[in-house]
Amino acid sequence: MLNIHASLLPRWRGAAPIIYSLINGDAQTGITIMKIMPEKFDIGEIVVQKKLDIHPDETLPELHDKLAKMGANILIDVIGKLPKILSFSKSQEKTGITYAPKITSKISLVKWDEKTAKNVYDLHRGLLGLYPLTTKFGDKTIKLFDVQQTSRPISGTNAENDVPGLVRFDQKSSALIVTCKGPSWILVKKVTMTGHSPMNAMDFRNGFMQGKMKEKIFFQSNVI
Repeated sequence: MLNIHASLLPRWRGAAPIIYSLINGDAQTGITIMKIMPEKFDIGEIVVQKKLDIHPDETLPELHDKLAKMGANILIDVIGKLPKILSFSKSQEKTGITYAPKITSKISLVKWDEKTAKNVYDLHRGLLGLYPLTTKFGDKTIKLFDVQQTSRPISGTNAENDVPGLVRFDQKSSALIVTCKGPSWILVKKVTMTGHSPMNAMDFRNGFMQGKMKEKIFFQSNVI
C-alpha cells in the first residue's frame, strides 16, 4: 500500500504538514511517496521524493494546490513503474524528524511577546483560508485580515520603546501597525470584532481608538 505525503519525510510527520511548513518559515517542502506501515503513521520506506521551493509570500491555498498536482503526477509515474520501483525504496532518516499534528483554532491566537513579525506573518500564511489570526482587545476577540510585514513603525515614533501588542494607526498606509517581539512590526488592514460588522483599519481607529489617542492601545494574548 502506498501513500502520498505532502512533506519531505521524516520532516513533518502527521496530519498537517503543509501548515507546519509554512508557519515555521520553511524555504522548501515537497512530496513523498511512501509505503504504509501497519499501526504507525508516516514511518514507512520512501519510494520517491521530489522537492519544491516555498516562496516567502506563499499561502496555504497556493501551496496546497501545487503539492496536490505534484503528488498526483508523481503517483501516476510511480504506478507506471511498478513493481520494479519498489526495489529502490529506502528507510527514512533517523535524524531531522519533526511532527505536524492536527491543529485547532487555538493555534490562531497571536502571542505578541513571543513572535516576531515574520513569525506572525508566517502564521497568517499557514492558516489563510482556514483560521484568521486572532487577538484580544479588552474583552473582545478580534480577527485580523490582510496581514503584512513592515520594516518600520510609524515615522517619528521611538521604536526602541515599543512593547509587543502596541497598536498604532498609520495614516500613510491606512493600516494598523502592531508591535511584535524584537521589536518588529506587522500591518493589519482589516479586522472583525465580536458583535460588530467587518471593518477596515480606519474604521477601527475611528470607532475604538479615536477617543484614546493620548493613551497606548494594546492587543493582548489572553487565552480565548
